[in-house]
Amino acid sequence: MEINTAKMSMKNIFSCRNKNKVDVGMQLGFCIAVIDGLLFRTGQRNNFIQKNLAGLLAGMILLTGFQQAAEAQITRERVQRTGFVDKVFWAPNNVGITTIYNIPSGNLNTTVMHTFGLVNGGINRFFGLDDGANTRLGFDYGITDRFSAGIGRMTFNKVVDVKGKYNILRQTISDSTPIELAVKVSVGISTASGTGWSTSERLSYFSSLMIARKFNRLSLQLTPMGAHFNRTAVENPARLYGLGILANYDLNDRFSISAEYLPVIGKRHSGTQDALSMALNIDTGGHIFQLFFASSQWHNEQYIMANNKHCFWEGDFRFGFNINRVFWLSR
Repeated sequence: MEINTAKMSMKNIFSCRNKNKVDVGMQLGFCIAVIDGLLFRTGQRNNFIQKNLAGLLAGMILLTGFQQAAEAQITRERVQRTGFVDKVFWAPNNVGITTIYNIPSGNLNTTVMHTFGLVNGGINRFFGLDDGANTRLGFDYGITDRFSAGIGRMTFNKVVDVKGKYNILRQTISDSTPIELAVKVSVGISTASGTGWSTSERLSYFSSLMIARKFNRLSLQLTPMGAHFNRTAVENPARLYGLGILANYDLNDRFSISAEYLPVIGKRHSGTQDALSMALNIDTGGHIFQLFFASSQWHNEQYIMANNKHCFWEGDFRFGFNINRVFWLSR
């Protein structure tokens, strides 16, 4: 009877190991106690036998534990090799230029963007903070895991923009797909009153192609782009072309530094300069904060190309920040 009870106890503890993943040390202690009690009560207790049985039992359990750990590790590695590279860029916008950042299906990303006056205004202008901000409030929703749509409004010219972005390729950890590739199209309309402009004259159009890759901690992105304005000053071209150059370097899981440069290629609007920005990105777990210095006070690429009149390297830059928050609206 006692032998059968011991066998049932041993069977139960090994079943627990398989189903509930009981700690190997607990299994070992329990089994040794059962064997010890069994040998003592049946008059078969012998130090030499006990020691060898305990050693054999310990070896069997540890071997089983190592096997499970190895199988789990292999499973994790298989998942990692087939997954997508994470945090190529940390937010939908690096500063003012749209990134390859992918919004999963059912997720809503809200963005608040602020840019203040020039820092070189000194303490008298409180380093630009007294000059007011150009603020943009935006919402981007993941319709599928690759397609997102968004809408936003900024203070300057009271521009409302509607956009769509499609991620054609996603970089994989296995490197079977070595790059990220996405396209973006948007339409902006100035809603400012008193301009005398028709609805058609208020419109602008924008499209871009985003090509990116993450190299360990460093991410790079090239963004050829084009914009068309239905109404411009006589001396300015209606169409503008540019090449966005973006970089991000992960300091750790919480902090990264990034930069972007947007040179206009070909004809440009009178008096404008190529835009440059540098940022510190902070991941708090629920938000992505971006603290930056930028030459342009405008948001969205077509308006940056058309309106930036300041040169970063001449000290004409301003402080700004973006706040990004993701809400999971559906599973």
